[in-house]
Amino acid sequence: MKHKLLILIFYLIGSMIAFGQASLKLTKESNYYQAGDSLYKYQVVYKDPGSSGQELEWDFSHLQTINENYQLKYSYADSLDTSLICGTEHRTRYYFRQHADSVWATGFENYTTKMDYTTPELRMVFPFSYSDTLFSRFEGEGIYSNMLTLKLKGYTRTVADASGKLILPDLKVNNALRVHSSRHYTETGKDSMEMTLDTYSWYAKDIRYPVFESIKTTIHRQGQDTTVFRTSFYYTPEELQYGGSYDDSEEVLPEIEKIFTEATLYPNPVVNDLRIDYKLTRNATIWFSIHNNIGQPMSRTIQRKQSKGWNSEIIHMGHLLQGTYTLYVHVDDMVMSRVVVKK
Repeated sequence: MKHKLLILIFYLIGSMIAFGQASLKLTKESNYYQAGDSLYKYQVVYKDPGSSGQELEWDFSHLQTINENYQLKYSYADSLDTSLICGTEHRTRYYFRQHADSVWATGFENYTTKMDYTTPELRMVFPFSYSDTLFSRFEGEGIYSNMLTLKLKGYTRTVADASGKLILPDLKVNNALRVHSSRHYTETGKDSMEMTLDTYSWYAKDIRYPVFESIKTTIHRQGQDTTVFRTSFYYTPEELQYGGSYDDSEEVLPEIEKIFTEATLYPNPVVNDLRIDYKLTRNATIWFSIHNNIGQPMSRTIQRKQSKGWNSEIIHMGHLLQGTYTLYVHVDDMVMSRVVVKK
């Protein structure tokens, strides 16, 4: 009897320890995208995600902010079909279909590009916990600048590869789950490009969306891998708003975007010359500058007084190294930016 009692005690202790160490599990009820949700994220200097495994610690308590003006909103893409969700950020709409236990990406669109996935991309299957893995192939067809046909083909591998303690400036998560999504794809159009997009997302209990992300884009060309872009995002749970309604008409355009409109940059990625076509809603003084990833100016155009209506500009980039550059658009005393990839 005493022997059986000891076995029972050890079993209960072991169960309690196992329960206490159980990693976070993502579920449909807790982590489905929800129409009406709105959250802000801060773009910060890239944080290396580190190794995979359990009982790790990530100290991201000191972050250097790059951009504080990223807002992400979710709405219904079709009021008659609540399984279709649209996530809008940085003036781009991303479309998802949520059905049963799965989330599928079905396409995206912005002012230059529209892409529809003919074979949707599986983004998540619930429940999802440490060591779970999923694999998905996807294909898409689209158009760039209303003139260039685009085709997309690739695969995504997603794994919950790490768990542990996450320390952020205003938040400590003792039982964080990290999900690594590696998206390898080939995009064909005027130029073909093979790329991999790695996204590391950290989740916390009772918070629907990731609280931190690190993103890296790698171009594969002629047997060489080149990292062309990397950044991180910090989501602030206190600025997450659940529910409510969302209408794109509620967005307030910055003044510069009311003047500098309908801009197209092509080709992007660019090899030699980048052409910018744009429409001004009034007369304005315009000039452009290209900066590398540490902010150094690499090229600039002459400052010109341009008339209301359609205008264009050519920027020579053939002398620049491969990588990601920032195009700054200067309109009178206002500035906006766009990303340009140099092949």
